[in-house]
Amino acid sequence: MNIRCFLFGISILAISPQVLSAGETQVQTEVLAQRGNGVITQSAFAARVAKIPRDQRQQALRDQSRLQDMINVMLINAQLAADARATGFDDEQIVVDRMKLAAESELAAAWLDHYVQSQPAADYELLAREYYLVNQDKMMSPAKFDASHILITTQERDDEDAKALADSLYDQLIENPSKFDQFVIEYSEDPKARSNKGRYTSIGPGEMVKAFEETALALKEGEISPPIKSSFGYHIIRLDAHIAPSQRSFDEVKAQLIERQRKMHEDRLKRDYLGTLTSLDVEMTKEALDEMFRSQFGDEIFESPGNTPETE
Repeated sequence: MNIRCFLFGISILAISPQVLSAGETQVQTEVLAQRGNGVITQSAFAARVAKIPRDQRQQALRDQSRLQDMINVMLINAQLAADARATGFDDEQIVVDRMKLAAESELAAAWLDHYVQSQPAADYELLAREYYLVNQDKMMSPAKFDASHILITTQERDDEDAKALADSLYDQLIENPSKFDQFVIEYSEDPKARSNKGRYTSIGPGEMVKAFEETALALKEGEISPPIKSSFGYHIIRLDAHIAPSQRSFDEVKAQLIERQRKMHEDRLKRDYLGTLTSLDVEMTKEALDEMFRSQFGDEIFESPGNTPETE
């Protein structure tokens, strides 16, 4: 993926590194993106990426659309913040307090993540193996099937003509099912029909369009379906085999179970740590609570008996 090829309103300066000094080059590369008065530095972007779960970061950065959205949102925020500072809006007390609140929230999230990562790791493979042994009934492969099909597309003919041809072929197959393989070669417009003779094996959940999968699974082995429509056109499907679920070996699910145990361990650490904090008594005086209500609603809230807040 060539990030320099992104074209989403970000001006990329074509400056030859040969004409820059070492210090100038460092300054140029420290600024990741700029639009108007908004600037994203490498360190600011790294801080944003740090908020993405570790196991999702590489995928997020390789997703061009997601990376584009991330940079654009950061640029908009940077531009808005720059405009706010230019007017002195960032000096207003309520804004200062809101920034402090946001900073405290970010510090708390970063500290919680740091705390969890600094704790001793568990033996995730051992935990995964124990889970596998106790839950083998859950370690089954999904039901699969083998099927063949004849596809009549609607790309170069209208829907009515495509359906008429599919219906005609189906009527002939009802009379003589043995013609199915012949019709695949003669009529199927699946690009793979020539190479695979229309046959697909070990089809798992979600590998085919929904209409195809539901129709195939409802057939008996050897049975041929009437034409069914999908976004590709009309399919005539023959179910070749039902494949029952089978026990998956530990090696097949090892990576998945290890990741599951790691996340469960980290969640336990978070819950236990947060539990020690929330178990502490909350100290709050009636006077302080009254002052909060007064600052938010004014003295009028205490003047009417029906509006007097409960402070006990």
